[in-house]
Amino acid sequence: MPEIISLAKAADIDCQKVLAILQSGGIIAYPTDTIYGLGVDAFQPQAVQKLLQLKGRTAGKPISVLYADVPSLLSDFKHLNDYQRRVVKTLLPGKITLILPLSSISIFPVEISADDSVGVRVISLEPMNRILRQYPHPITTTSVNPANAPPAHSAAEIISYFGDQISLILKYEIAADSLPSTLVKVGKSELEIIRIGAVTMAEIEEKMKQL
Repeated sequence: MPEIISLAKAADIDCQKVLAILQSGGIIAYPTDTIYGLGVDAFQPQAVQKLLQLKGRTAGKPISVLYADVPSLLSDFKHLNDYQRRVVKTLLPGKITLILPLSSISIFPVEISADDSVGVRVISLEPMNRILRQYPHPITTTSVNPANAPPAHSAAEIISYFGDQISLILKYEIAADSLPSTLVKVGKSELEIIRIGAVTMAEIEEKMKQL
């Protein structure tokens, strides 16, 4: 059975456990500002493969990545044009996944990306971001469920799905009716809404007025 740590009460020693698991290629379950996510080091191909096998996910379906903050994200996406960078700064952090173009030389394993792009998030959940800032790489963010099953919304549901195949669960209160993030593809000078989730079209349009 995985160790369960309350995110709200996580001490430094707990944070170090999380970082050590990620460094060693292990899998954690953690809360976001939408639903729970499964995390491994996004730069470790073997860890990403392990995650895909855990979920029973078919090859070719990409996995998004989670950054601690916008500056960290932009440091890995220096190739973005001015419009794309402004979109990132306007819409993140928040309950949105942005699909960004990759450079000609991708820093991510092939399992992460699709069609020369990758989904990225920065969440509005400071206790989680505090842990992420101590880790040198982004981590994966994909819903906690086997393929074709509904996402888990509690530690009990996570354990019922995966048991001890997950090393650690960061427990946090997440509403049972929480929606996944809204998925937005960022082009050279335009946006494409791929999936409406926790953020509505009207909310995105309002935010984009700040661009």
